[in-house]
Amino acid sequence: MDHPSPSRRSVLRATAGLALVGPALTVAAACGNADEGPDELEAPLAAARADAALATVAGRSFPDLAARVGPVATARRAHADALAAEVRRARPDRADAVAAPVADPAPPASSAAAATALKTSLGAARDAGSELAVRTARYRSGLVASVAAACGGLTETLP
Repeated sequence: MDHPSPSRRSVLRATAGLALVGPALTVAAACGNADEGPDELEAPLAAARADAALATVAGRSFPDLAARVGPVATARRAHADALAAEVRRARPDRADAVAAPVADPAPPASSAAAATALKTSLGAARDAGSELAVRTARYRSGLVASVAAACGGLTETLP
């Protein structure tokens, strides 16, 4: 029983189809695991919100510090907004988690304590963000690295 051999055109079509299906399956498999547990950007998002809240409370509590912590609060709110937007875009199932409000922290004991707490927190955010930027997806690494770099710069504005 003779079977006709496939035409060159049908072999090329099958090969092209496999070339398109392979990467699609890889992406689908990678995305399937992303919906388990919290998003990796939720920790830097929580840190940004906490820093913004601390800077705001410190500025209200210590007028001598207000000019220096005001930009920190503004920048960290912007970081939180950008990180939350990315989480909502990539993980709509986590939208409620990133929408949770942050309570104002207790005012620090002194302006020096407030500055030290902010510098420590910003340094930790810089370090964690630098580490995350290396291991996160490439399309997210720019956002994470930018936030980390900004945190490093913000530490320089504090006494």
